[in-house]
Amino acid sequence: MNWPIGMGPDFKGIYDRHTGQVERFMAGSSRSSSRPPVSGALSDPNVREGIRHDLLKQLNEEIELLDMAGNTFSQERVDRGEVTLVFFGSALNNFGVPNFLRSFLDLAPSPQPRSTNQGELAPETPSFSGYIFKIQANMNAQHRDRIAFIRICSGRYERGMNAIHTRSHRRLRLAQPQQLFAQERTIRLL
Repeated sequence: MNWPIGMGPDFKGIYDRHTGQVERFMAGSSRSSSRPPVSGALSDPNVREGIRHDLLKQLNEEIELLDMAGNTFSQERVDRGEVTLVFFGSALNNFGVPNFLRSFLDLAPSPQPRSTNQGELAPETPSFSGYIFKIQANMNAQHRDRIAFIRICSGRYERGMNAIHTRSHRRLRLAQPQQLFAQERTIRLL
């Protein structure tokens, strides 16, 4: 979906193959930087400024090779799980992450029905349901902790709600929901 311009200390930004736009990486910038990123068409002199001629030549050759030998974008193939989209960026510098998240929201399929032991469950079903797909323990060395990762299949989550564990038929209070994103952990209020 995008392609890096240079790498390591020579990394200068990313080229969006779909739009032909470049987003320049400014060394030393971070998510708290007040400088807006330089972005635009590859032909724009402001975008090309600071990118060495050999890196531009290499980018053009790599894009030409990708266009000839690579897969063209097909939403149908993505939806069927035949191809996986690849994005370049840096979570550490928060570079390329907003582009990835916007694309993810645009390209990700909508919630699908799930098979259960009682038939198919539509995502619009008002009753809350989900399944635990991972349990992680000892995330904090200072104390014993466990966190269960749940995928909501239907209904709406509300903080402090009670849920029934179907295998054990026990009632569980979902009192401490947390949202994890990279190294950030926040308590969910809704």
